[in-house]
Amino acid sequence: MKNGKVIFPGTFDPFTLGHLDVLYRLADIFEKVYISVAVNLEKSPTFTIEERKNMIKKVVGENDTIEIVSISGLVTEYMRQNDIKVLARGIRDSEDLYYELKMARMNKLLYPEMDTIFLHTSENYAYVSSSLIKEILKFNGPINGLVPEILVDEIKSKFMKN
Repeated sequence: MKNGKVIFPGTFDPFTLGHLDVLYRLADIFEKVYISVAVNLEKSPTFTIEERKNMIKKVVGENDTIEIVSISGLVTEYMRQNDIKVLARGIRDSEDLYYELKMARMNKLLYPEMDTIFLHTSENYAYVSSSLIKEILKFNGPINGLVPEILVDEIKSKFMKN
């Protein structure tokens, strides 16, 4: 039996196979997964929110259990307004966990009814990060096997323009 709703927020700049791994595993556990393309004031995204949402849509297609949304404010406010009580985060290593635990505690303070769950990334994707992909692309390196194949050309072409 599946659980209710979960939100999976991130910048997804670009969307990676690690993100996809966590997303599909959440879809196996929850009835409804909201994947939230977030604005992170500490990052300068390469892709617009609409471009990131469209990339995810290309990968997951029409899927009744996955809804792609964007949030410009606090994720906890969106959760409260949409009666979502669980936030999910993918964890690659202890560094991710350290950062995410602080965020989870702050989110709990802002929205006491919610909980955060952590899914460790599958071993195949434990080294994959959007930042590393962007670094590879700066030097015209290959990103096959790091991002969904359907997105490779789109992501590469964005870097050729910059």
